[in-house]
Amino acid sequence: DTRTGLGAPKAVVGPGRSVTLQVTGRGGVPAAGVSAVVLNVTITAAIKPGYVQVYPTDLGVVGASSNLNVERVGQTIPNLVTVPLGNGGRVTLYTQGGGHLLADVFGYYAQSGPTATGRYTSLAPARVLDTRNGTGVTPPASPGDTKNCGDFATWSGANTWFWAYYPYYGDIGRLDGNNDLIPCESLSGAPISPQRPPRPKPAARSTTTLQVVGRGGVPASASAVAINVTATQATTRGYVQVLPTAGSTAIGASSNLNLDAVGQTIANLVIVPIGVDGSIRLYTSGGTHLIADVAGYYTDATTSVSTDGMFVALQPARLLDTRTGTKPASKASITLAPLNRAGVPSTGVAGIVLNLTATQSTAAGYLQVFPTGQATAGSSSNVNMERANQTIPNAALTKLGNGGTATIYVSASSHVLADISGYFTATTTSGTTVLSGLTVAPQNTTAVYNRDDWPHWSDADADCQNTRTEVLIRSSSPAATLSADTCTVTAGSWTDPYTGQPWTLPSDLQIDHVIPLHNAHMSGGWAWTTTQKTAFANDLNNPELEATAGSVNNAKSDSGPETWKPPLTSNWCQYATNWATVKKAYALTVTQDEYNALAQMLSTC
Repeated sequence: DTRTGLGAPKAVVGPGRSVTLQVTGRGGVPAAGVSAVVLNVTITAAIKPGYVQVYPTDLGVVGASSNLNVERVGQTIPNLVTVPLGNGGRVTLYTQGGGHLLADVFGYYAQSGPTATGRYTSLAPARVLDTRNGTGVTPPASPGDTKNCGDFATWSGANTWFWAYYPYYGDIGRLDGNNDLIPCESLSGAPISPQRPPRPKPAARSTTTLQVVGRGGVPASASAVAINVTATQATTRGYVQVLPTAGSTAIGASSNLNLDAVGQTIANLVIVPIGVDGSIRLYTSGGTHLIADVAGYYTDATTSVSTDGMFVALQPARLLDTRTGTKPASKASITLAPLNRAGVPSTGVAGIVLNLTATQSTAAGYLQVFPTGQATAGSSSNVNMERANQTIPNAALTKLGNGGTATIYVSASSHVLADISGYFTATTTSGTTVLSGLTVAPQNTTAVYNRDDWPHWSDADADCQNTRTEVLIRSSSPAATLSADTCTVTAGSWTDPYTGQPWTLPSDLQIDHVIPLHNAHMSGGWAWTTTQKTAFANDLNNPELEATAGSVNNAKSDSGPETWKPPLTSNWCQYATNWATVKKAYALTVTQDEYNALAQMLSTC
């Protein structure tokens, strides 16, 4: 902090000047065995527009990359920086325009062989918090039936109380006698139609607890999470701090986002340990709405020893600069292919560490980076542009998708820069192979589904054995007993693949469509002909049909893997493999939650 003389001289860093920061041996970073450090770097009291670059001491080239962009005198702006260590365990912070510099350490990458703890798993981005619509918000405690309309002086007060609890508990106070969502209509000012007030913004000096384990693909074995946090509609100047629940970090000891204008929208990547209850906390010094998108997680000591997810630091280098060509149009997608470039190998790469910058934007909008083919445009964001002609950066950890590429979506026309500072290792596994080729897209929920449009249990080969019978025959071991005319099964021995339970009576079993017909319909099957639907519903060639107990099949119903998984966890690998195989065979799409659930199940392979 050059304002106080911590780690560098107590003085403003002038334009075109730099400071050298000793990292090893300070802030919990060991004196040796460290390859790279994660810093939240802030410039404040900026002297003039320019940029800040962080690079390994004696090993970097000024101007080869950038981390923060300053647009105006006096500006304060932070960004998360992952940087290799240079000579003597130091890094250099260069400022083109000058200002005070701050650096908070959030972690480091150790030089290590195979390990259990601290390996990074890249995920397709998933939104886990949005206080604007209530996503991820912990419900308030139920007040019970403690209010009457006479307790409110105004209808507005009654309406505010009603909507504070209705989304979670219904009409808990029994204020809406005729179920029209207008409480206490006897009070003066009651309207003729429901009026739901905007969701409350987290207040100044408030803390929002966010459950991350079990959401967005983050398992119980995660020790820390990488999450892109956005503050928007700021009520006043202030900051946002992200910290582990019940951890030792004090509120105010560090910051992750700095808000220096009312109404501001700004994002920053955050890496934060997860509390023992699976949650993290977001503290806001001034009121602001909060958005959080999960990018990945770090393993704990309970996971298996592996070299997957190890970080390899690289000399920061520019992979993309569209200013050398035509500016990407609004709603454009840019394919970023990092393999075999800037020190990234051609194989064995799970994800990369980027610094994304939007510049010369034509309007307010955002940049989103995601694994190609494994997420949808608009489902998350990384860089937020508030106005035309803004230059704004943000760090991003992105998984690589189809073809070893990432996609950068540009919501509003803007030039885009991407600098790389490292990558995470991967071993080609059955899981990654199975997921390759899936297309992530929202389901079509408007096309009307009718089960009768999907004829099933036909006898395609005209041997008097319908599809159900043929599934029972092939899955019985030893061989099933047939009726005298060989058209039906009368007995057999089956092991339920979803529970491991044995069965001998065919009447106890149902035939499960691994991809439920309703799911297939919403995933692209709605456009099929009756012939195509019949072929899918009776497919004996792909792993689409399983004999299972009626109770299990009914419990699954038309659920996808994001809401139902086989009770027998040892079957998860096969179930997810079958699911993905059938989806690809029929070119059916998967949702983002569906994809994340498949990845979780395939991790058990």
